[in-house]
Amino acid sequence: MDELLTHWITEYGYWATFFGTMIEGETAAFLSGIAAHHQLLSYPDVILAAAPGGIISDNVLFMIGYFAGNRILPRIHKHEDKIARLQQIIHRRESLIIIGIRFAYGLRTIGPVIIGAAGINPLKFFVLNIPGGAIWGSVIVSAGYFVSTAILALPLHTYLAWFLISAAVTALFVLIRKHKRKL
Repeated sequence: MDELLTHWITEYGYWATFFGTMIEGETAAFLSGIAAHHQLLSYPDVILAAAPGGIISDNVLFMIGYFAGNRILPRIHKHEDKIARLQQIIHRRESLIIIGIRFAYGLRTIGPVIIGAAGINPLKFFVLNIPGGAIWGSVIVSAGYFVSTAILALPLHTYLAWFLISAAVTALFVLIRKHKRKL
């Protein structure tokens, strides 16, 4: 079983990272960082696969917001005031928000939609989204890499270390999902 899993990770890991970051960004990038720590994948190559996945998905979400955001966002009635406040902040600090929105807890997916609905220039978004995605990919993959390093450095049995890594990833995933539902 271990050989089969190792084969799948080494064979398809970069594609899984790329597409995974489009769908569930942080989890895919974090897990890919763990795989890089175990030398199943190359650390720089994992970053190079994670960043474009995040960039492309944010560009798609931005375009959805740009063209349909004024029809989509009013449907989120319980957060209308928060969305309006965020759009005011976006207009005051466009560049900083475009680069950093992916790090705002709970705004990873809806953030680009809100930015697009705010009427920000698409070219400006596309240009600033590239360094934002590169920073994001580097940080999240590195977090997975170094958390794996820290946990596996503990004098624990291998299975217990893997359990702790799995529990940390599961807790991160549950927290992200729980917060997304609140939005």
